[in-house]
Amino acid sequence: MKESDFIVETDEHYLKEIGLKASLLEQYHDYYYAELPGYRQAAWEVVMTVLNQLVQQSPDRFILKQEGDALCFRNLAIGERTLFKPGQDQSLPFAPLDWIGRQVQEDLILLNKSGEIVAGQLCFPSGWALHEKLGKQFMEIHAPLPSLSMPMIQSANKLVERLPLGKPIARNNWGFRLGDQLDMSSKYSTVYRKRLEEEIPSMADEDFGRKVFVRVEHQTLSRLTTGDVLFTIHTYHSPLETEVQDSNRAATMLSFLESTPKELLEYKIITPYYSKLISYLRSNVKNG
Repeated sequence: MKESDFIVETDEHYLKEIGLKASLLEQYHDYYYAELPGYRQAAWEVVMTVLNQLVQQSPDRFILKQEGDALCFRNLAIGERTLFKPGQDQSLPFAPLDWIGRQVQEDLILLNKSGEIVAGQLCFPSGWALHEKLGKQFMEIHAPLPSLSMPMIQSANKLVERLPLGKPIARNNWGFRLGDQLDMSSKYSTVYRKRLEEEIPSMADEDFGRKVFVRVEHQTLSRLTTGDVLFTIHTYHSPLETEVQDSNRAATMLSFLESTPKELLEYKIITPYYSKLISYLRSNVKNG
């Protein structure tokens, strides 16, 4: 990442997604937030890092000022004011990582020096849940993985181990989903596959482009001064019909999907509508 890049980003969906996070955490807090003991120093470093980036990026929305021996953070977007003392958990309404996660659209995951997941707030995952992976290695997040992905994941794990301080990295993960549900955690996996079986076969092309979404996860990894690593995930999605308005983009997706191994298509749950997806992209490339 460039020095000018941010590990968190606010966009036009900020209020909607922050509201959704708050609702999920209120209803099922222990499902979407978890932490192991011993990592509060790292969590507080995440708090200060994220707050400073929010202020730098959007000073019209976020204000951080010293007030006596405390700091005052104002989130003007949601009309919230928080007075706290860094390092003092009781000065925040929630655990530090839980609180800062409510200020950003990103999911925030904390890895220890060994690359194990030790804490996090995960509201918008794709096919996994935090409590299933807590205490496990980073490369096990998406297990079981297709064999062709293993070399890439092993390389990613080594990259996490060797990640230097002050040199965050970013990557994007792609997929397609029926519907615009952001929370695609593992508890919805069975229901989602059933929806595919029931809805896709009879779906008209115009409905297909409107109901199937391109889903991209923008992920960053940053080494903290504690030696731990912050893993952020910002999920973006857009209707397929919007993406194919650019015929070059449609052609790129078509070319890529036609060369994607069957094992990976199955892993990404694209197989049930692969032929319809290819047909839809071909027709839009031709029309473009």
